[in-house]
Amino acid sequence: MSDTRTDPKAAIEALEAQLANTSRAVRPFDHAALAYRLGMAYSEAPGASRQELLRKALAYFDVAATILDPRHDPVEHARVLNGAGAAHWALGDRRKAASLFAQASELFEANERPDLRAVALNNLGLVRSELGESAQAVEAFELAAPLFDQTTDDGRRGRLATLLNKGQARAGLGTADGLEAALVDYEEAESELDADEVPYHFGLLQHHVGAACSALSALRPDERDRLLEEAVTAFQESLTVFSRIDFPYQHALAKYNLGLAYAGLGGTANLRRALAAFEDAVGMLDTRLHGEVWKQAFASLTRVEEQLAEQFPGVTRAAHFAATLAEADHEDERRKLLRERIFRLLAQPEPRRRSALAELDLAIARLDPKVAEEIMSIELNIVIEMIIDQQEPVLRARFDAHQQLEGAEREQADRALDAAIGHAIEGPQRIGVRDYFASLGWERP
Repeated sequence: MSDTRTDPKAAIEALEAQLANTSRAVRPFDHAALAYRLGMAYSEAPGASRQELLRKALAYFDVAATILDPRHDPVEHARVLNGAGAAHWALGDRRKAASLFAQASELFEANERPDLRAVALNNLGLVRSELGESAQAVEAFELAAPLFDQTTDDGRRGRLATLLNKGQARAGLGTADGLEAALVDYEEAESELDADEVPYHFGLLQHHVGAACSALSALRPDERDRLLEEAVTAFQESLTVFSRIDFPYQHALAKYNLGLAYAGLGGTANLRRALAAFEDAVGMLDTRLHGEVWKQAFASLTRVEEQLAEQFPGVTRAAHFAATLAEADHEDERRKLLRERIFRLLAQPEPRRRSALAELDLAIARLDPKVAEEIMSIELNIVIEMIIDQQEPVLRARFDAHQQLEGAEREQADRALDAAIGHAIEGPQRIGVRDYFASLGWERP
């Protein structure tokens, strides 16, 4: 027998059976309550035929709304309106949804249910934002924010989400004043946010801050560099949450916006960082799902690559990335950049994976010998933390890269690698790495 607590289909069937056995004429309130629950169950049920499920939900919401008189059952009637509004919203009818959320909000207010009114107003604000009615959206969010019960986890999360939504709505006004007000909202949200408790909200908040600072930099030319630097910091903070594995789309979007901020700052070092960020974004975005964003990211990558080519004709993307590693201020930054790049390249199919890793390693090998040794040491530290299946292609790529060098350049690179092995790895692992390279035909200098 299916568990109705975990099986949506079984839950719906059980509710439909209860509804069929509950007379509308004899027990109207119970009949309406079951119809409302069915409406919610259908609206939240997973399935390929999403529109059909939502239409069934609306049919049950209509039954409940007809029975529940707003004069006698105002709170229950408002709950139904809020649920129906969400279904219409999901079906794309934003005007209808906005009307229902507004009606629900008024009923909740009249019957002193601030917690429920806060949810309806937040929904209203989101729909108005989607309709392009930013000022009206801000008004709804401003009314909603103080209504959430901050003594509960749900209330705190609801208020936090509303503050973020309000900031986005203010930013949507497209004015300097609106963007500055958005940053104030984000600052208030950050003061109330526990990053460990709600990491996703923290990542989202930082991304919003970065976007607002970037947009404001175009309207405040005297503060442009400061705002873009703040945007860079915020996008980097968002990436501590939006990892490549856990949040691939958000990761790619943050990388793209980070690249735009770096490009706006200008200068060789920032253009190289922009190029690296755009490469990551393009590599992560699925053209089937995010075609327009991919096109924008690729166009930005091409534009920055052309700017760098004017200064450094013939220099590859891998060489620019190696230069970024060389220019990084701290070992931790080098490690973060290199680790992220290696794992992204490892995710590519063969033979592209092997050639891309080797291209990166070749560019590193051609750096100043001391810097090359330092970066190779970091690379080897990263490798020994990997699972065995990942270690082999990375080490093989290092060997392949050195095979492409000749004469003094090869000897210099081999000496850097040999020193890196000695410094970065200890005990049996060092012996294992040396043995692996020896099995490929590498000779210690």
